Order: sequence, then structure tokens, then C-alpha cells
Amino acid sequence: MTPERAMPGLSRSEFQRRALELFKERSFGQVSMRELAAHVGISPGAIYHHVESKEALLVEWLMELYQALLLRVDLIKKRRLTPAQRLTKLIEGHLQLHEHMTAHFKLAVMDSGCLSAPMHDRVRRLREAYESEILSLVGSLCQQPGGPLREGALRALLPMLNSLPAWLSPQMETAQRRIVAKTLTDAVVQAIKALP
Repeated sequence: MTPERAMPGLSRSEFQRRALELFKERSFGQVSMRELAAHVGISPGAIYHHVESKEALLVEWLMELYQALLLRVDLIKKRRLTPAQRLTKLIEGHLQLHEHMTAHFKLAVMDSGCLSAPMHDRVRRLREAYESEILSLVGSLCQQPGGPLREGALRALLPMLNSLPAWLSPQMETAQRRIVAKTLTDAVVQAIKALP
């Protein structure tokens, strides 16, 4: 969907912001196109000037999320850091991005199953590219190759990172949330490294 297709009066960025508000509150699969149109303040017929389909909108958001995560990986890789420092920066960046793209992460955790197979494959490739960067970094910190236990635990790391900030109390200050999230993540990484 290109910005040129957006109707005058409602910019593409404003449409995206309002739509994300709705999907942050309610599951993607529970929102109809008519409800989406009402929430963003346009007629049901005009919604298709803004978006081809709900699925196209979901794919756009998920691709945006994984591209932002992979961009952070690229920036970290360009710095002269040890593998441990890279992993720390990657996790910190992941958790910070969660603060700015909370709705995107919720969609990734809860609603990526709403995609058709071809759309799911597009998103899956980006997710797996990001996941392999994390797995590689954790693997480089281990003294010896891991077995099935470590591999299984490593595969659980990305879903945990995606969900962890939502598990923390919203009443906590941002700085406290970051410290708790980082402490829990570090403990999980150390536990994974200890697995055979």
C-alpha cells in the first residue's frame, strides 16, 4: 500500500496510528473492516483507499517490526564489540524497541497466525533471520556445541523477549521495567548457556 492511495483529510501515518490503537486494545482477528473504518473515522467504503485488506495491514506492521529489529542487528554488528557485548546490546535494543512498538509486538505474538501461507512466509523469513542472529550470539558464548535441550531453550528466547515487557506491571516506572526485564533476560541467557 503506497501513501498516494490515502484519501485527503487522513494521512497514512494518522491512519496507521489510529488503526494500531484499535489492534492494541482488541485482537486483530476480532476487528472487522467496518469497525476499523469507524475507529479511524472514515466511511466503510473509504477504508479500501487506505488499505488493501486487513491481512495486508498486518503484514505491513509485522514486516516493519522485524525490519526495525534487523536494522538494530546491523548497527550492532558494525560496532567493535565482543559477542557478550553484542548480545547485551541486542537484548537492550529489543526491549527498548518494545516500548516504542508495543502494538507491533502484540500483533507478532498474538496475531501472526491470522496470515495466509504466502504472507506468513514473508514475515517468517524476517523473523527467522532475526532469530538466527540471537541464536548465533548466544551460541558463540557457549564453551561447547549445544544439544537438543539448549537448542529448544534458544528457540524460546525470542518469544520470551517479545512477551516479557507485557508481563511487567504497567505501574512500574520505565527505568524499573528496563532493569527487571534485562535482569530476567540475562538470567535466562545464563541458564540456556548452562544447558547441555
